[in-house]
Amino acid sequence: MSHLICEEDAGIVTLTLNRPGVRNAIDDEIMRLLSERIGGLAGDDSLCAVLITGAGDEAFCAGGDLKWLQSFEGAEAGEAMSRRMQDILARLANLPVPVIGVLNGYALGGGTEIALSCDLRVMEESAYLSFKQARVGLMPGWGGGARLLRLAGYARAMELLTTCRDLPAREALAIGVANAVAPDGEGLAEGRRIAREIVRAAPLSVRSIKKLLIEAAEKPMTEAADLEAKLFSRIWTSEDHDEAVRAFFEKREPNFKGR
Repeated sequence: MSHLICEEDAGIVTLTLNRPGVRNAIDDEIMRLLSERIGGLAGDDSLCAVLITGAGDEAFCAGGDLKWLQSFEGAEAGEAMSRRMQDILARLANLPVPVIGVLNGYALGGGTEIALSCDLRVMEESAYLSFKQARVGLMPGWGGGARLLRLAGYARAMELLTTCRDLPAREALAIGVANAVAPDGEGLAEGRRIAREIVRAAPLSVRSIKKLLIEAAEKPMTEAADLEAKLFSRIWTSEDHDEAVRAFFEKREPNFKGR
C-alpha cells in the first residue's frame, strides 16, 4: 500500500502518512509522494481544505526515518535533504486553502515540523509534540524552528527546543500551538468538522484571507493594510458576494461557486 493515502470528499482532501509500522516516519518515498500530491493540489480550484494525519492510533509522525537519514553522509548531503523537505513543507503551508494537521498521536522531531507547517492543529487528548532534535545532536531543519518562534514566541520556543520536553495537547492549546483538543480516536472527525465549517464560507474569501495572513506577517502595518484593501476590492464585486447578499434577504443558505 502507498506510503501516502489521499482521500477527497466535497472539496476536502485528507492526506494520511501511512507507515504505521515505523510510526509514520518520513523517508524518501513519503517525501516524493508529498511533493507530487501538493503540486497537484496547488492548482485545484475545487479545493476547500486539506487535512494531514497519520495512520494508526499511536503516532502522527515520528520524524525522519533514522535508518534512511543515515544514508546522508557529509554536510552537503544533509543540507540538500533539509532543503528538500523545507521546500515540500513550504508548499504545503502555502496551499491557497487552510491546511489542518490532525495529531492522532505523538509528533517527534521532524513530525513536529510537519505539524507546525499546517495552518491549524487538532490534537487528540493523549497526543503530544516533542522537539527531540537536540537530544540526537541536531536541531530543526525542516522549517520548524522559525515556525515555532512565530507561533509561541521567543522564550517558549527556546525552552521547547532546548529542553526537548513533551508538549501535551492541553498545554499546546493553552499557548496557541493547537486550535482544538479532541478525545482519543476522534481527532480526524473534529478536523473534518472544522473543514466543513470552512467549506460553508465563500471560497474566494477563504483563499483571500489566507493570502492576506501569509503575506501580512512579513509586511509593515501600512503595507499590510494596503494589501487587505486590494484583496477586499477584488471580492467585493464577486458573484459569491452578490449571492451572499441575495441569500441574506431571502433567508436561505448561499450557494457559493467560487466566482
